[in-house]
Amino acid sequence: MPGKDGLELLSLLRADERLSRVPVVLLTAKSMTKDRIEGYKAGADAYLPKPFNPDELLSIIDNSIRRRSQMTGSNGKLVDLKSNMVNIKEILRRNGQKVVKATDVYLTPAEREVLELLCKGFTNGEIAQERGVSVIGVNRSISNLYLKTQTRTRTELVRFAIKHGFVAAR
Repeated sequence: MPGKDGLELLSLLRADERLSRVPVVLLTAKSMTKDRIEGYKAGADAYLPKPFNPDELLSIIDNSIRRRSQMTGSNGKLVDLKSNMVNIKEILRRNGQKVVKATDVYLTPAEREVLELLCKGFTNGEIAQERGVSVIGVNRSISNLYLKTQTRTRTELVRFAIKHGFVAAR
């Protein structure tokens, strides 16, 4: 956007009485946790890093519309939601430290996909076949993952992925 970034535009929308309730999905190349937190604090309803899957964007929009209608309908009570959110935040603050550790490691979408498949127990050949790339490309991705995560084995990579929330523990 010429002249403004997304967060500046978002702050203008949130400051305008007429537009403050418009749901906003930030589509951005910034995918670090601190960037997402900044976007949410600025008032974004959702944060989707590029490249993104159009179906994911459509799902976010559909859910946003559905939630708005539920909250304004006869069954929606914002007071109940607000008190529940306070409780949820407290539980996350208490338990979140034990569950997922923050990391500044940035993984590309391709590296995330390789890591997910690796965590499912796929071999390099199976990962290559699943992704439609060469085994050499998969080897390169795994080598990059070792460097970025400061791990040395596939087992350490899986532990890193679970510990930092890249994949769910089974």
